[in-house]
Amino acid sequence: MRYRVEFHAAASAQIPGLPAEAFRALVDELLIIAADPHHRGLPHPDDPSGIFREQVFGGAGLVSYMVDEAAHVVRVYAITWAG
Repeated sequence: MRYRVEFHAAASAQIPGLPAEAFRALVDELLIIAADPHHRGLPHPDDPSGIFREQVFGGAGLVSYMVDEAAHVVRVYAITWAG
């Protein structure tokens, strides 16, 4: 069962500034994450529970997300593009 992807307001605000190539790479990465968020990305170093994770996308981006098992939702809370 796929996870639903939701965006925190802060992450949503970061999307319009992405170049087209970065946006496509982000969407592609989120499709993979939604299929199985625990086998993608690395646990955030400040979160020993592993609920908060980070994944590189497009070679110069980082998407930070939280996995809500009860709701079967991936919540994206930050998007960074350094390209």
